[in-house]
Amino acid sequence: MKRTTPNLLEGLLLGILALAAMTQAAAQEYTFTTLAGPAESPGAIDGQGPEARFNLPFGLAADKAGNLYVADSGNDTIRKVTADGLVSTLAGLEGSPGSADGQGFAARFGDAAGGPDGVAVDSAGNVYVADTDNCTIRKVPPGGLVSTLAGLAGNPGLVDGTGNAARFNYPRGVAIDSAGNVYVADSSNGAIRKVTPGGVVTTLATGLNWPEGVAVDNEANVYVAARVDCTIAKVTPAGVVTTLAGQAGSSGSADGMGSAARFYGPSGVAVDSAGNVYVADTSNYTIRKVTPAGTVTTLAGLAGACGNTDGVGSAARFGYPLAGPAGVAVDGAGNVYVADSGNSTIRKVTPAGVVTTLAGLPGSAGALDGTGSAAQFYGPMGLAIDAANGVYVTDAFNNTIRKVSAAGVVTTLAGLAGSPGNADGPGSAARFFYPVASRWTRRPTSMSPTRSIT
Repeated sequence: MKRTTPNLLEGLLLGILALAAMTQAAAQEYTFTTLAGPAESPGAIDGQGPEARFNLPFGLAADKAGNLYVADSGNDTIRKVTADGLVSTLAGLEGSPGSADGQGFAARFGDAAGGPDGVAVDSAGNVYVADTDNCTIRKVPPGGLVSTLAGLAGNPGLVDGTGNAARFNYPRGVAIDSAGNVYVADSSNGAIRKVTPGGVVTTLATGLNWPEGVAVDNEANVYVAARVDCTIAKVTPAGVVTTLAGQAGSSGSADGMGSAARFYGPSGVAVDSAGNVYVADTSNYTIRKVTPAGTVTTLAGLAGACGNTDGVGSAARFGYPLAGPAGVAVDGAGNVYVADSGNSTIRKVTPAGVVTTLAGLPGSAGALDGTGSAAQFYGPMGLAIDAANGVYVTDAFNNTIRKVSAAGVVTTLAGLAGSPGNADGPGSAARFFYPVASRWTRRPTSMSPTRSIT
């Protein structure tokens, strides 16, 4: 059956978020507006603002001009959203899964089980796609001529090689370094793969239990949150793999050096310009910091204690039972932004660990634009930061893409809340269905369902 609804865990989160909507708390005041997308209008239309529709959008990437690229998984398409909210289909044909290369609508992505998940964009505007259920990595240049960079559709495996001689197994996340190398979270293989611009695939690391969050620093070191292993791994460009922090199979919340530290279901990761890694330690309801030497500290939150309290360090609270923080992103000043999914809010954590609620009302899920606590989100998942410190949000259960400016002005950039679909168009004329991941790829970035830019 076509994957047009969230999986079991995501469905559970949906129920949890509905329960969380029964509580309320105060939030810092910021101004929000809906840039595009009418509420509760599913569809598949291209167009402006609320006229556009999406269907299960997963990956999100932004180029240096502020254009967004969306893996619209349920529609088997790659969509483009301009800075003013105009949505178009860059490649693929809605409702027509397949693996064909070709120009624009002649190309195909996905299969009957599901469509593409992860996307990233390089400095030349080439978009790279984790065509998850086809087990391939695709390339879409600005002109829309799609090619298969590596892998062979319908042939999963773990084989290095060039082009279609290589094999992947359910690749989900992708990220790009400054040299144009693509890094792939090959989830079912438990591996991190590297694909050169020429399509040469090598395996950098194996033995990771469901790699989920991935980030790449300026030196092309890859950082991986292995959610089931409860570890943070580091992979050098030479393929040397070390466990930077945590111990495989041993969950917990202890701070400490290297293997003395513990995590519990880490998901989103981001890395700053100094090589510090920030982790959404989801099941601990905390935000952790890992230095380049592997020293782990809890930047904010208290392990095992969910809530929505603002405050300093361990006085702050994140999440709702079984729904901890998801996406993280870090700006050039070292401020960490958190998609607090269970509370349906966007939080900000300073380098000193001071936590404030940037937008949304804890426990009040919805789709309203407005100022501060008057604005609402519904299960925000992925985050990205642009060069001007604008925050992009995949507002998953509203099927929209939101933007929060550095001044705190929030707009719905594309999609219409409660209206999944595949419509192209400006702003609210566009449609998404369950958008999850966001990435800004002006420079090496995270490729988790929660991306960062520095």
